[in-house]
Amino acid sequence: MSSKGMVRAIFLVVFAVWLMIWVMLPTKLYKNTWTPNLENTLNSTYFSGQAAFGCAYLHFQNKSTDSSNHSKRLGLDSATALLKRPVVVMAPLGIVSALELTFAAMFVALLIWSLANYLYVSFGNLHMHKEGEKIWEAKLRSVSLRLGYIGNICWAFLFFPVTRGSSVLPLIGLTSESSIKYHIWLGHLSNILFAAHTIGFIIYWAITNQMAE
Repeated sequence: MSSKGMVRAIFLVVFAVWLMIWVMLPTKLYKNTWTPNLENTLNSTYFSGQAAFGCAYLHFQNKSTDSSNHSKRLGLDSATALLKRPVVVMAPLGIVSALELTFAAMFVALLIWSLANYLYVSFGNLHMHKEGEKIWEAKLRSVSLRLGYIGNICWAFLFFPVTRGSSVLPLIGLTSESSIKYHIWLGHLSNILFAAHTIGFIIYWAITNQMAE
């Protein structure tokens, strides 16, 4: 394996681990077992290592000039080209390929999984924040809070589609130019989730007489 291929493989592993952490984040296992261990082992050198890998990747990327390597770098093999064929053409989504539809479905599945786990854990350990608070009011507060957590997931992915010279997008056959729509979709979705988060808390404060506070 070439040096460039090795760096790309390392980035793919790091990205896969990062995705796995987001999948595990809303679970009891992550909160009770993983979080203490991560806090004890992770420090700023991790981010320095990422920056070093990024510099190495861009260095090897710039050295590759022939068209065949360029095509491989962008993931333009036959399998990816097949997935890039349009399958949906409608407003306001525009032209959506099978690859884009697959990633969109996977991301929606991540949001649903995360919200379901957050609510499962929180409803099993409801804490009354005010004397006389009813169970449905506590659940409303919990749902509103967790909608904000789900909005954070959108923000975590928000700038991947617009990162020029990305070492992640080419691994899955995408470029920043072709995936700007993801940035727009994530922005709209995060606004909707944070608006729901805000409205939910305003309603909760109103029904529990905490608006003045």
